[in-house]
Amino acid sequence: MSVVLSGEMLFSYSEAYLNAAKRLASMENREYCEGDWNIFAMPLFFLFRHYLELGLKACICMKKEIEILKAVSQSDTSRGELLRARDRMGEKLQCTHDLSKLVGDMKKCFSDREGFFSESVQDCLNRLSNYDKKSDVFRYPFGTKGDWLLPGQPIMPMREIKKMIKETSRELNSIAMQLIGNLNLLRG
Repeated sequence: MSVVLSGEMLFSYSEAYLNAAKRLASMENREYCEGDWNIFAMPLFFLFRHYLELGLKACICMKKEIEILKAVSQSDTSRGELLRARDRMGEKLQCTHDLSKLVGDMKKCFSDREGFFSESVQDCLNRLSNYDKKSDVFRYPFGTKGDWLLPGQPIMPMREIKKMIKETSRELNSIAMQLIGNLNLLRG
């Protein structure tokens, strides 16, 4: 049996990772030594990065759903367009963990500025993407060959992490809420 996951459901799922990241960030209340700082920060980055990955995929999915609903709801839609809409419903999300690729896919989906991020948020996304291209660096403290992945120095100060979480999630959530609103209007 195949299950069609809606973008709205996927976004709700992503929000659980965001909530966990925020909760973990709020628990940091002691000075970490150089060696153990990243032991705390890496799970936090993993949770936040996974929220971003799922949230971006959800927005792409919702935008596709909006296009399909618009095509189906128009009385002058041709049979060919309806068949293409049906085929799009069955399309699976692209299997990538690359944040920069997902941001690029978002830009392709959105013809206007609604799916774009501010420069500071784009910088955060690029920074996370460059550090963890395949979503494995923050997941495990060691690589596939047994090499230690945790750097000795903190990746970034906690105040920067909290600021990144706040600004980036605010923008991504804003895009998602706008898409959810549009979907609800189209569903009537």
